[in-house]
Amino acid sequence: MDNSHCNHEIMQLLDVWEWCSRALHVNWKRKCKNRNSCLMGMAYAITEETSASPISPFKLTKIYKTLRTPLLNKTTVRIFWEIYPVALLEMCLGSFTKGSPLAEQLNRLRLIRQNNPTLDKIFKKMRSREKRFGDDWLFEGHHPESEFAMLKKEMAPLCSEIKALIIKKHAVVETLAQEVLAQGPWQFGEPRASWFVRKTPESLLNRTVRLKLWQAARDVLSQNLEEEEELQALCDVLYGKITPSVKAAIEAQGYSVDNVVDDVLNFDMHKSREEITASPPTF
Repeated sequence: MDNSHCNHEIMQLLDVWEWCSRALHVNWKRKCKNRNSCLMGMAYAITEETSASPISPFKLTKIYKTLRTPLLNKTTVRIFWEIYPVALLEMCLGSFTKGSPLAEQLNRLRLIRQNNPTLDKIFKKMRSREKRFGDDWLFEGHHPESEFAMLKKEMAPLCSEIKALIIKKHAVVETLAQEVLAQGPWQFGEPRASWFVRKTPESLLNRTVRLKLWQAARDVLSQNLEEEEELQALCDVLYGKITPSVKAAIEAQGYSVDNVVDDVLNFDMHKSREEITASPPTF
């Protein structure tokens, strides 16, 4: 296996573990999920299963209604998982749709497997090595074979469980795939603007609560932590500052604590104190 194929496999395993890990899950939640990878995975799986002429992921959204259905049966789901497990996992979690019937079952698997110090250590070492190497990592970088072997060994139970579930539920995966394809063509350029829209109105929280969350976030930022450590610390302190009564008020208006924390991280903590206290109170 050449470096690029080996590094692709490692990258996929690390991303799956980032979703599963208790320590890393918050990082996974904040990552932009790219629907294009789903189109690549579907196009590859359909081509492999039918032995037809290669189907372009760029054209798949235009021609999928002319193809034999289901597009994703047991065989194509298995092929999809083998080459693009992260994209398939994200689709099954509902990352590209309003939701997914598989999300709850997958999260139950995650909670069972989320504590693995060995994988957390391997993740940190490999990602640090890749970051130090730079942009040419995929084709020119190299992880020690012993680390790769340990990564595969430790990830095997989790991957087997996810794979078994999504293959068993291939009809649900097909429905999700149809929804993803119906969203339109391959996305070029920058992420869609909708990814950068607030999830909650600025008036949802009163001045006191907004200021408390803002100050907590600024205190963490002042510590100049490493990126991953900083993000974890921010989430820990923000979730901790939201009291049961505030949580109840948030949910009574149709939002979630996750929505509020995302908006603090993406928008509010970068504002001035004056901008935070100027927002109108609502409860």
